[in-house]
Amino acid sequence: MTEHEMREASLHGLASRLKGMGALRSDWLPAFAAVPRESFVPDLMWPGQSKGTGQGDAIDRNEDPEAWFRAVYSDVSLTTQWDDGQHSGTGKGRTPTCSNSQPSMVFSMLAALDVQESSRVLEIGTGTGWNAALLSERVGPGNVVSVEVDEENAKSARERIESAGYHPTLIVGDGFEGYREGAPYDRVLVTAALTEVPYRVIGQVRTGGVIVAPYATTEGPRRSRTGTQ
Repeated sequence: MTEHEMREASLHGLASRLKGMGALRSDWLPAFAAVPRESFVPDLMWPGQSKGTGQGDAIDRNEDPEAWFRAVYSDVSLTTQWDDGQHSGTGKGRTPTCSNSQPSMVFSMLAALDVQESSRVLEIGTGTGWNAALLSERVGPGNVVSVEVDEENAKSARERIESAGYHPTLIVGDGFEGYREGAPYDRVLVTAALTEVPYRVIGQVRTGGVIVAPYATTEGPRRSRTGTQ
């Protein structure tokens, strides 16, 4: 099977599964098709487990493209960085610090965000760039601002997003500070787990705006991780 055939089969298969579980709504289907997940996953990654927690062994697209495509179009998260970039090689590091998030979570959060055609969106945690590209397709890149604290992740995400044809505002910085120059925002999507929403971000949202973020029960590090991400 060629890479094109694998991609087409996998793309439609994942879309069917996500629609079946109610995560992928019809209004996000065009963006899902226009912004393929594979374009935002590096050749080397560690897929999550479909049952339980933790990451599986590394998969290298150059060595096993079929396994790589199966992982990319499975409903699992894909770790793309360990230990803030200090880890190298194909083994597992201590702590995953960037991932391409589980698709069902990505599209459930995007559905909760309830964007409109002209919504201005702030994303906190660019990660691999998938969320920023999906939002750019949906509301237009001129309405999207994405902030990433990790310089290397920000650089690779920019390359992927621009290669896909989108040019949103991409900022390297602390997402918990928001990005006042682009405010006010109608929607905010946070890809890092929070115990509370930063007051600086709240102050950059229009009255009646929507903030979507995963909730953490304990204080985590002040670093943006991907979710859409």
